[in-house]
Amino acid sequence: AHDINNPLQLILGLAENLTDEQDLDAVHAQAREIVEAVKRTTAICRDLTSYSRRASPHHTSMVDLNAKLDDALKIARYAVAFHDIAVVKRYTPGASVTGNPDELLHVFVNLITNAVQAMDHGGTLTVGSAVRPEGMQIFVTDTGCGIPAELLGQIFEPFFTTKPPGKGTGLGLYNIKHVIHQMHGTIGVESWPGEGSTFTITFPPPRPD
Repeated sequence: AHDINNPLQLILGLAENLTDEQDLDAVHAQAREIVEAVKRTTAICRDLTSYSRRASPHHTSMVDLNAKLDDALKIARYAVAFHDIAVVKRYTPGASVTGNPDELLHVFVNLITNAVQAMDHGGTLTVGSAVRPEGMQIFVTDTGCGIPAELLGQIFEPFFTTKPPGKGTGLGLYNIKHVIHQMHGTIGVESWPGEGSTFTITFPPPRPD
């Protein structure tokens, strides 16, 4: 719902502009933007339908984390504009984990979307993976507004959000944490107000057979 709401708000704003627009070229330009926003919304619905048909809470498999991050980047572009945002990928070959691929995709899309929304005036989005002794790690870093230190302890609580009314449900990070904990992993955040934030997910190393 959150991902679909963004292009819908764009469509609403453009449609409101058209009611008073007299310049035919401007009308055509805004109509084209509405068409593109509808296409993004349709793509999100199509992907959700496809994933829901395949998804099963008990379905687990070996997931290529780098490929899943690439998938998440593609879907996140439907939901939010990446204008003036540079994307940097720092992948470690062989990063994989056993889990539900669709739930992991949901986690990555939400983290990336949040990171992009934190950079209102452009910036750099860095996504990556690492293979460490403590396990597999995924990190998503933005150069956005950051999170005040006094709020860091609350961001994973249900219904907590720093977004204005109508822009967030406060369930995104709560749901992400739930999925990660189901996989026996952890998620942490480091943030520097005015400089950006880094969310790091750590999955335990595979158990020996």
